[in-house]
Formats: sequence, C-alpha cells, structure tokens
Amino acid sequence: MAERDSELVSAINELDDRSFLSLCFGPSVSIRIWLLKNAERFQIRPSLLLTVFLGFTKDPYPYVRKAALDGLAGLGNTVVEDGSMIECCYFRAIELLNDVEDCVRSAAVRVVITWGLMLAAHCPERKQHFSDEIFANLCSMTRDMSMEVRFNAFVAIKRLEIVSEDLLLQSMSKRVLSIFKGKKSLVQCYTEQLEMLALDVAGAFVHGVEDEFHQVRKSACDALFNLIILSTKFAGEALSLLMDVLNDDSVSVRLQALETLHHMAISNCLQLQEAHMHMFLSALSDNNGHVRSALRKLLKLAKLPDLVTFQLSFNGLVESLESYPQDESDVLSVLFHMGQNHVNMVASIITDVFEQIDPASEGKLGFDSVKVIAYIVLAISAPVLDTHSLRIPPRIFSYAATLLGRISHALSDIMDQSTIFAYLLQNSKNTGLSDLGFNPEGVPCSLTPGSYVNDILAIASPKTPATIHDKQHKDDDAIESIKTILSKVQDIWPLIQSGFLHEVLRTLRVCKEALEVFTYQIDKYGGALAFTLQYLKIMKLVAKVWNLMSSKHSCRIGEWESLLGKLEKGLKGLRSRFIGFSKEEERHILELMLVTSALRLSNGEICCHLTIMRKLSMIASNIEHLLKEECIEPSTFVCEVQRSLSKLGAITPKASCYSLDFRKLLKTFTLNHLEISEKLKHVKAELVIPDNDYEKTLYFVPGLPVGILCQIILHNVPSERKLWFRITMDNTTSQFIFLDFLSLGGGCDEVREFTYTVPFYRTPKASSFIARICIGLECWFESAEVNERRGGPKRDLAYICKEKEVYLSMIHNS
Repeated sequence: MAERDSELVSAINELDDRSFLSLCFGPSVSIRIWLLKNAERFQIRPSLLLTVFLGFTKDPYPYVRKAALDGLAGLGNTVVEDGSMIECCYFRAIELLNDVEDCVRSAAVRVVITWGLMLAAHCPERKQHFSDEIFANLCSMTRDMSMEVRFNAFVAIKRLEIVSEDLLLQSMSKRVLSIFKGKKSLVQCYTEQLEMLALDVAGAFVHGVEDEFHQVRKSACDALFNLIILSTKFAGEALSLLMDVLNDDSVSVRLQALETLHHMAISNCLQLQEAHMHMFLSALSDNNGHVRSALRKLLKLAKLPDLVTFQLSFNGLVESLESYPQDESDVLSVLFHMGQNHVNMVASIITDVFEQIDPASEGKLGFDSVKVIAYIVLAISAPVLDTHSLRIPPRIFSYAATLLGRISHALSDIMDQSTIFAYLLQNSKNTGLSDLGFNPEGVPCSLTPGSYVNDILAIASPKTPATIHDKQHKDDDAIESIKTILSKVQDIWPLIQSGFLHEVLRTLRVCKEALEVFTYQIDKYGGALAFTLQYLKIMKLVAKVWNLMSSKHSCRIGEWESLLGKLEKGLKGLRSRFIGFSKEEERHILELMLVTSALRLSNGEICCHLTIMRKLSMIASNIEHLLKEECIEPSTFVCEVQRSLSKLGAITPKASCYSLDFRKLLKTFTLNHLEISEKLKHVKAELVIPDNDYEKTLYFVPGLPVGILCQIILHNVPSERKLWFRITMDNTTSQFIFLDFLSLGGGCDEVREFTYTVPFYRTPKASSFIARICIGLECWFESAEVNERRGGPKRDLAYICKEKEVYLSMIHNS
C-alpha cells in the first residue's frame, strides 16, 4: 500500500530500527516477508540486520525462511570481522540444506557458498579444510529432487578456488575410489566421516551432465570452468566427460561444453588424444552454426599431440566445409592458425600430398576442390623464414595468389590484404611465380591463352594507401574493375566452346574474388557490383551446361535438368532483382534466356517441348522488339532462331520441334560484350524475425493461425511490383501471403522500413516445428496464365532476401 501512495513512500524509507523490528515480529506474515526482502531500503544497522536474518531462518513459514536466507546471501558482500558470527551463519545454512521446502534449500545453497568462502578467508590456516567441506556439501545437493536446487548447487561450485584433488577425482566417479578406503585422514576427518564425505561427492559431475533438465546440464559444464586448472588428472577426467556432452540434445549445453573446453585450452589443460577426436570433431558437423563456430574457435588454440590427430582435425574441417560452404572464411582461418601452431606437421603433410594437388603434375585432386584450397591455406601458414628449411614448395604460394580474395577475407583478423599479397609474392618470387603469368617483380605478364587469371588477379591486387582512403577513388576503382572483368568474361567464350571447363571455372572464380574485395567498400555502384557477381554465377552455369551438351559421355541422372533449372532461375532473378537496365543490357539477358531455352530443347528427351517452344518464341519476339527500337541488326544466333521459327510456323500441339537442329543453332551463338550501366539499382529486402530462436520460440495452438512478427527493410522496390511472403514447413507445402507494402508507408521509394505480422494458417498437430519464411518478387515479364496458383502469385517469384527460420512450439496447458 505504501508503494502506491507517494506520501507514504518517504515515511517508510525512514523506518527506524525499533519500528522495523516491531513490524517484523508482528502477526502479518506478508509484511514480514516484504520487510525482509526490502531490508536494504532502510537505514538499519548491519549488525542488527544480520541478527534479524539469522533469527528468521528458523521461522515456521518457508517463504520467511527463504527471504531471511536471501538477506544473509546479500549481506555476504559486507565486511564481517566476527568469526563466530560467520560460522554461525554458515552452519545454519548447512542445516537448512535439509529443509523440506525446495525454495529454502535453494536459498541455503547460495548462503553456504557465500558465507563458506568468507569463513575460509577468515581462517587462512584452515582454508583447504573449509573449501573441501563446502565442495562436499554442495556436491550432495547436486542429486536433490528440485531442479532449481541442483542448478544453484553447480552455480555455487563454480565459485570455489581450492579443492583437494582426491575429492575432485571422486566427483567424476559414482563409485567410491580406493584412495578413500582405509585412509586415516583427509582435511582432519576420521575414516567414517571420510567415507561419508566421499559418498556425498561421488559422481556429482556425472549426475550433473546426465540430468534430465538442460539448465542443470549446462550449469554442471560451467561449474568445471575454474576447477580444471587445479589438477591435471581432474582435467583429463573432465575432458572425457565433456566429450560425451558434445552430443547433448540442447544447443546451449553443447555450447557451454565447448566454452569450458576453450577455457581448458587457454589454461593449457586441454590434452586431446586420438580416442577423443571422433566425439570432439563431430561438433564440426553440427546443424547449429554457433556450435560449429565454437569448435573452430577452440581448434585455433588446441595443441594436437601427433600427426594422426592433426590429420583427423584437418579432414574434419574439410568435411565440414563441404557440408557448410558458408563457413569457408572461418574454416580457412582455423587452418591457418593450426598450421602456425604445428609447423612440422604441416611440412610433413604438404610434402606427402603436393603431387596430388599440383595442377602441373596432373594431380588427382581438382584445383577447384575444397580440399585443395584447404591444403594451400595450410601450406602458406608456415612462417616465412621456415619455408625453405621445411621444404614447402614455393609454387603453392603462387597458387595461393589466385585465391587472394578468399584468403584475405579469411585472414582479415591477422593481416590486411596488402600484407598477404606481399607475403605470397615474396615466397614465390624465385620459383613458381612465372607458372601463373607473373614476372619476378610480381607484375602480370602479357595475356596468353590459358593465363586469363593473371590479368584479373592484377585487378584484385591491393591499391596504394592514398587510394584506399579516398571514397571517390574506391568507387572509381570498383566500376573500372567491373568493366575490365566483364570484358574478360567475354574472352573466355572460346574456352567454353572448346571444352576447357577447368580453366573457365578457375577464371570465373578469380573474377568473383576480385570483385568481393569491393563488396563492403562502395555505395555508389553497389547495384552494378551485385549484378556482375550474379552474372558470373550465370556464366558458371552456362559453362557447365555447355560442357555437358558437348560431352561425349552421358551425364548423371538429373544433372542436366538440375543445371538448366538453376540457370533459368538465375536469369529470372537477374532480370527481376535489378532496375535501371539499358536496352543493351536487357537484350543481353534475353539472349542468354534464348540460349537456355535452346539448350533445353537440344535434349530430345524433354516432355514439355510445346511450353518451351512458346517461351522461345516469346523471348525471340521481345528481342526483335528491342532491336527495332535501337535500330540495330540482330546477332547471327538470333537470326537463325527467328528463321527456324518462321519455317516451323504456328506453335501448336501438332507442331514438332524435333525437325529443328538446336545443337546446330547453338553453335552460332557468340557471347557479346556486356557494357554495364552505372545506374543499376539492386532490388533487395532485409528480413528479421525479432526475439525468436531455438530457445525463445513463438507459441501456437495446433490448427489455428499464428502471427509471425517481421521487421522488413525494402531497397529499390518499384511501386508497381508485387511482393509475396512464402512460408514453408518441412520443405513440402508452401503458403503465400501478399505483402501490400505501399499501404504500410515507412520511407521513400529507395528505402522502406516497417514491421508486419504475417499470418501462418497451416499450423500442424505437433509439439514444435520450424517454418521458413522469405520475400519474393513476382517476375513481371512472365505470362500470368502460365504459372497461376490458387490464392498465391500468378507468376514465378524471384526471392530478394535470405530465407529465415522461425521456431514455434505448442502452448501447453499448465
């Protein structure tokens, strides 16, 4: 009542000792509890407050006892010089560890650790004795019936700084160890007391990590944090225990186990053996990115004992990278750190595998493979001064130069791009550099067949410091690099036609890495940069499809359809996700779409040739319309397609496309130079699901709609375009929700920012599920009748943001 009345607040804050005691000993239990919980608000003498708290720990009402214990725990930060009073508080808390009420026992645990540490500090000569006694009492509470008590017991154990090694080892074994049997004294205990102490401690941490509640398991892992540095034997036992925890169902528990292992590595207590590696490295395949990241962070510090464990770690990282390519930068950074920590092992491994990865030796492994890139990063991690004595082939540093963009991004926390580039040139100056088209000064030689990479690498090489800090120069460098790279892409078309797929893919990869240098540095030409990166992906797919078409060997089942599907989807996205095209750019994209349709028709096994023929005809008509507007002649390929369509006549079910030789038509195609517009704008969206993850789920009732709150930022979305949410569950069914972004306001045409609640109607009869949500833009250039969906978009969608996961769990009746 006083807190609701402003006039009474000042009066109650000035309550004196006598009034406080009078109210505490009054008949009202609720007032007593409130006074004990808020005692710090009053100007009460600490000595009196300590006596009051201690006295009320014997109150018949459990919530009064809990409030009194909480008060004692709070007073533990004050300086108390009376040793007998400290003992009195400590032993009273020990008694209350056996209280019948869960809340009281939980509060008593906090008092035991707080006042127990004060008692140990007050009696330095008996510090070991009290620390062991506190540890034993807290371990006995790790098997309590209450989850909260068990959780607080492990939280309290983490605060201990000294514990006997024998007790620590006993906490890792459920059986009483032989070191306790028949032993006459330990911390001044007799044999019977000693065995009782061992029973209290026995298997405390084992029980903790096996607990049914993830909060307790996580707390048990955390409690090991400071104890592992007290004993080498205990650290070894803890390591084995934590290995099993890495398979825990809870992400938070796995993360805590890895954090404790990381602390062990920092403290030089992590002694990994071959027997640990299978469980240890399994975290690299974890579905959760935070878990994988935590283990990689640990591997940067770990000291591996032999070549076997090092090779296992390397293989684990490579397998993880193959499964999760988005982790590339992190994985390459780990490999570099591992190499620096294990120089001799690196030299041994690279010596054994060099011939397999060296293109000049026709190695078994493709130069573009993940494993080769991993070996290259591992090789260049050897210190500069040791490369000759360790016999690291200098040619590897030349190969690393072609991966400059990826390597510099991965090692950005160690050195900048200029330093990395100089390091690679220095170590490959005398031998091997000329193999990639560099002269001894590190300057690219003249462009020759098979050396396109070198000219592109020059674009990615670091600029002078004065240029780097000048924003205008950054933008100019970016657009100049974009135009240069697009001209190089045109030059590789003869290689695609000749079947040199390896050289083409390598060139496109280096082009991409050269552009990624500018990704976070420019604003003015961001649209042109994003377009060019997407265009490079398109050309990579074109090269692969063309290679399959020209190959004499039959392709794998589904490979042809998969690549063509990706190519069609990519071209639709390229045309939909950018605005401000010039007529030349639009015609260039349409011609690539024409090539894609012709490629699909070149395979005689297609079953929907009529639909594809109509699409081919429509694209050809669009190109013809643009050519008339520009008053220019069509390319040879477009002319041949138009002539073939004219011969075929009207496209009807009776018309046969098999009379046309599409492979012959495709031979007339030549990739023209693409002059990119500097005014291109990238249509994209940023989607955030606030306060939602695997631990903070969104609640739903099965069968009823649930609203998903979304924070959205739209960039450059034209007002006439249609946006849709797509929500999928289990990758089977999709639900589409129209987004009327114009009615929501929240900014200008270039940037719109707003929140929106998306309804999801298909909630399943399940305790929990994950829905995936993203935003798509209708492909305006498609016919609405072809892809009509009931209740959804009438055309295909080009997705303009990354798909987000939404975690949902069913509401349970209390």
